[in-house]
Amino acid sequence: MLLYVGEPNFEGYVVLVKAGAGLLVPLAGIVLGYGAVIGARESGTAVLSLSLPLSRADILFGKLVSRTVLLVTAVVVAAVGTALGMLVTYPSFDSLQYAGLVAGVAGYGAVFLWLSVGLSMALSTARRVIAAAFGAYVGLTLFWNVLVTLTVQILFRFQPPQQPESWATFSTFIGPFTAYNYVLGEVAGIGGVPPVAATSSAGFISPAVAVLGLAGWAVLPVAAGYVSFRRIDL
Repeated sequence: MLLYVGEPNFEGYVVLVKAGAGLLVPLAGIVLGYGAVIGARESGTAVLSLSLPLSRADILFGKLVSRTVLLVTAVVVAAVGTALGMLVTYPSFDSLQYAGLVAGVAGYGAVFLWLSVGLSMALSTARRVIAAAFGAYVGLTLFWNVLVTLTVQILFRFQPPQQPESWATFSTFIGPFTAYNYVLGEVAGIGGVPPVAATSSAGFISPAVAVLGLAGWAVLPVAAGYVSFRRIDL
């Protein structure tokens, strides 16, 4: 039996879910995506598929759509199951805010799924794809801001800038984890916005730029991977 002191806090719960899902759902996206193409190449099913009236673009499109639908479905099913309990537990349950959370989490997970599919096309072995995909996860979710900060410190070691460089602010802002937290904080009102958004008055600090940044992290790896995939002799 759960005991509460005062009224259960729905707002605090969604902030907690936002943080936890922001670290866990991308892992699910990577697990679903890393073997999408490299698995078919190593097993020979890619060659078999190409013997049918299918192109490599058709294979890629099918992999992306099927695995994205699977990820989104899993997130929605888990969210619906959780919501049934929350409706009873939290008198202040906000369905629109919760729907925004679910959409943001699903979209963020899809970014890493697409990124890992891109790596699955570009690299030659499953081991390399796994290493690169999980390395990208760690780098982009945990150390991206640190990398930008270190780059600034190295470039301006002897002449530190009086104000943060605009490119550094932009790079920090469009980091996947920062953009994800900003969109949910600014649009859905879940938690605060990241420090880079709260302290900067730059014109590019906006939900539209954050969403475009997330889309770039998904689409560019797929595009680059497909260029490599087209040239590979299966």
